[in-house]
Amino acid sequence: MYDKQIYVNNAPIVPYNVVIDYIGGRKDYHFVSQFPQGKNTMVASGTAATVLSGPKTEVSTCTLTLGLDPNQLLLHIPITVPTSAHATELAHRIIQHHNLPVFMHQELSTKLKAFIEEKTEEYYRQQDSRALQAFQDGTVTTSHIVSQWKSRMKQKTNSENENRERDIFAAMYHSVVHSPAATNLLSLEHSYANAVSSIVAKKEEEVKALAERHTKEMESAVSAVGSRLTDDDVNALSARHIDESQFTEARWDSKITALREEQSREFKNFVFEAHAGREVTTPMSPKDISIANMDMILVEAEPNQEESFTIHLGAQMKQMHNLRLLSADVLQLCKYQTHDAIDIPPQRIQTSMSLYSHNLNGVVLLVDDRINTYTGIKRDFGRVCSRSTELHFPGLEDQLEKVRELVSDVVQWRRDNPPPQYECDEDSSPVPVPQHLKAGDFYVTRHSNLADVHLVYHMIVDDSLRSSDINSRHPVILGLRNVLKVACLGDVTTLTLPLLLTHTMSEEMTMSWCQKRAELVYKCVKGFMMEMASWGGAEMNNMQFLVPKGISEELFQNLATMLPSIFRVSNPLVIKSS
Repeated sequence: MYDKQIYVNNAPIVPYNVVIDYIGGRKDYHFVSQFPQGKNTMVASGTAATVLSGPKTEVSTCTLTLGLDPNQLLLHIPITVPTSAHATELAHRIIQHHNLPVFMHQELSTKLKAFIEEKTEEYYRQQDSRALQAFQDGTVTTSHIVSQWKSRMKQKTNSENENRERDIFAAMYHSVVHSPAATNLLSLEHSYANAVSSIVAKKEEEVKALAERHTKEMESAVSAVGSRLTDDDVNALSARHIDESQFTEARWDSKITALREEQSREFKNFVFEAHAGREVTTPMSPKDISIANMDMILVEAEPNQEESFTIHLGAQMKQMHNLRLLSADVLQLCKYQTHDAIDIPPQRIQTSMSLYSHNLNGVVLLVDDRINTYTGIKRDFGRVCSRSTELHFPGLEDQLEKVRELVSDVVQWRRDNPPPQYECDEDSSPVPVPQHLKAGDFYVTRHSNLADVHLVYHMIVDDSLRSSDINSRHPVILGLRNVLKVACLGDVTTLTLPLLLTHTMSEEMTMSWCQKRAELVYKCVKGFMMEMASWGGAEMNNMQFLVPKGISEELFQNLATMLPSIFRVSNPLVIKSS
């Protein structure tokens, strides 16, 4: 579904210093243009080459002439070799940024392609010569080369084997869930979720009771200081409480981990056997689960305010989209809603059948810049994920750990590639690079154990969203555009995003504040949706705008009335014949 889990908003693209001299006796002009480089190459300061991965690079200046006298142009274009940039696209960007005649595109593209091929071949020829010379001089030994090849081949083989096993299991599961064996498969998943949810509820109950007992003991000890106890006694009691709490947490975590590992192993065996056509029995059924704590497991369906619209967007080839305005808790979309612990929730059926398909569901979750599940909505989301075993992807904590490992690479990349400086910005001091993700960045986690969600886009936000003066260039607004683009390329056809860019109501969110914010998001999302045709990937058929739960009915109706006026919902024309 996704090979990368972290995305950077407003990533600075690499500056190219393209010098254009007008030969026909006219004044020389010097322009600065911008062109993105390949994933293995980056240019810094226009002359030096910086390598992030792959072989070292070098910059070669392509000098060529375009056109005929007396309006002939002489171009000096620095090009990083090797590069993954396509000559045709590079020529188009040069012509577009410097307002050159369009008829020069073919000539420029041909000459750039020939130059890149020549310099790339020369570069690799020099690399080969240096490698052979190092081998002849004894700088590099045969054993060193063999060990490097062995290490790289081992890494590649392990990665290919993991990908192959994952793809095979995905194909098997998709086949089984669309076969008559789907009922047993979904019953097994449901029973697993109930089992884990039951033991998690017991853990939370014991931890809560333990915390209450510790509080009473500590209050009693503090009140007795100076008469029967000393400060050392209170410190010893506090240390004993900490040890007891850690021991209890570790004991329950060990049980839950063992249960999840057993469920994952049994689930894979069940899928393999069912795909092979052999009759298999489910290891457990929902009736085997203790229902003592079912009130902690089930989520009753709550009435929501919602409005739905159908629109057509596009200049010529119009595409139909379904828009939905919904007032609910964002985590409510992730929880299974059922009235019976034995019956399989319909959301589970829908989520499982579309898990390995081209019709995925995504939701945007607004979080702070700390990548964990300790506070706020991140903690609540982590609790929802912990209620059942993740049978297809790594657990939430494992995915977040991979994201944390990538943050240092993102920070370093931003340091090596600052935004381009222009003449009007010479007096301004460079903006310091933060040591963490900033507003507008987001990372993606994959899930198979949530109700109506396959992908969660964790969008980084800050306190600037509380202001009513944000505009379409705000980092979070631009981050929403990147989310839509990544979602389209990831086969997401249903996306839910917060209309007011917040999940809770606060005092400063007056009627006018909410209407102004909703109008901004509506208009920006409409523009982003009209760009989708050029992005490729899946069509975003369903777009859901989520407002905080508990919003007033009057405000909800105002937002619902605003939506068709901005998206211009088409109503059928009814002609009555007299």
